[in-house]
Amino acid sequence: MSKKLINCDLGECLIPSPDADIMPLIGMANIACGGHAGNDESMIKTLKLAKQHRVKIGAHPSYADQSNFGRVSHPLNNEEMYDLIYQQVLHFQKLCDDNDTTLEYVKPHGALYHDMMEKPWILNVIVKAIQAIDQNLSLVVQAGVKNFGNNANVTFLHEVFADRGYNGVEMLARGEKGAVLEDANAIVEQYQRFLIEESFNIDTICFHGDNKASVEALIRLKNA
Repeated sequence: MSKKLINCDLGECLIPSPDADIMPLIGMANIACGGHAGNDESMIKTLKLAKQHRVKIGAHPSYADQSNFGRVSHPLNNEEMYDLIYQQVLHFQKLCDDNDTTLEYVKPHGALYHDMMEKPWILNVIVKAIQAIDQNLSLVVQAGVKNFGNNANVTFLHEVFADRGYNGVEMLARGEKGAVLEDANAIVEQYQRFLIEESFNIDTICFHGDNKASVEALIRLKNA
């Protein structure tokens, strides 16, 4: 059986919240830091839940845009981008410290994640910001993408998405036909395919908690 950990975006204040059902099924929890969703109450509740189930804790920063759920790019300059990441991750790390938990990695959310993968300067700023907080923090990046510039001093965790459509190693953009898989069987099949993928490195596989089919797929995998 593969050692690739399942990760999921949690603490996003969804109604009803899937977090309590999902947490026992995963290995890594990407917890919203208040940019696209979340507040101190939701962050503390979710990191405590992760601690209870011995799940690795990650910060899930994004553009400060809850009305668009962080899925719209914002034209920030270098300093603004640094502050965006630094403030969200630092505050989340403090909450982790206050609750006797350890922040292990960072995974940007939504448009910020895609901008990071398409614009090397944004990747460089994110690396600089998180290393200013803790040089041991890993950064989750899209698997199959090789242009990481001069960032050999940071540990990258290469990620694929069980519930997103692909064209080769490239994810289909949201809005394109087939961009989001909405059938639990298809998600399970893609997850199993990624477990044996050898053409590029995969460290972790993402399921989205706001996709009901993904939650159903996780439950099926747990019960298999």
